[in-house]
Amino acid sequence: MITPNDIATKDFKKVAVGYSPEEVDTFLDDIYEDYEKLYKESQKEKSKTEAVAEDTDRLKHLEKSIERTLSLAEAAAEETKAAAKADGDAIINSAKQQAEDILASARTKAYELEQKISGLESRYELMKTRIKLLLYAEIELLDKGEVLAEKEAKAQ
Repeated sequence: MITPNDIATKDFKKVAVGYSPEEVDTFLDDIYEDYEKLYKESQKEKSKTEAVAEDTDRLKHLEKSIERTLSLAEAAAEETKAAAKADGDAIINSAKQQAEDILASARTKAYELEQKISGLESRYELMKTRIKLLLYAEIELLDKGEVLAEKEAKAQ
């Protein structure tokens, strides 16, 4: 690319037949000024374009980073949700098992108490029968004792 300096320092050969050197110099000076302005503007625009490109690259990198972060966050959320569900299921299963164990223990205890009550009822009936028999035997002895006492009293 031709720079403004190239235009300013360009020398042409002088020949007998050709263009007027003053007109060529004036035209080159005009071109130099316009070209220098355009060149400076071009350099500024190029700098701006490079800055925009750098910003675009940085933003693309940032976007990719955010996408990765979001993806990781979604995966972590899914893992957390799955772990929470598993923990919840484990707690529910544990609670069900404990409830079953408590219920089985209560049934066993109720059965044992029923057996104990049945045994106590049987003992009560047995003792009641024994006491009745004992009382009947004592009454019979008393009756025999009265009969013997009457017989002794008559015999005397």
